[in-house]
Amino acid sequence: MDQITLRRAAAPDMEAILKLQVAVFEGEQGIPGELICSPGDQFLQWWCALEGDSVVGAVAAWKEGEQVHWGRFAVHNMHRGRGIGTKLAVFSLEDLFSRGFEEIYMEAREATVAIICRLGGRVVGKPVAFYKGTVTPVRLHRDDYCCFPG
Repeated sequence: MDQITLRRAAAPDMEAILKLQVAVFEGEQGIPGELICSPGDQFLQWWCALEGDSVVGAVAAWKEGEQVHWGRFAVHNMHRGRGIGTKLAVFSLEDLFSRGFEEIYMEAREATVAIICRLGGRVVGKPVAFYKGTVTPVRLHRDDYCCFPG
């Protein structure tokens, strides 16, 4: 097993990130491919987790009005259960907070809600049906954030 590298994504990573997004969101969650947007200009930043040269995880942040959203969070199914998602979440959230953003909003699947709530996030609404499963609105404020140990 190679070491996992976390970093801000660069242009050469975008094709692999899009393939990962399609595999997870369309292939596993039944979200139509046309709703899976290409990693483009509307995003503030993408981050990725790499094992060797392979993208095994990715997440993005974007703005809707003045609100910062965090999502498109995906880890390749063969690499789950190793803490990669939690490490990628911490890395990306700390990067956003270091840039001066005070609050981050997301609508997330159950596994992501669990990670974000361990980091200080709060559920701010009821789960709603979304293709194969539900999404729950969650907010994470900078003052509530606590880095997950390990």
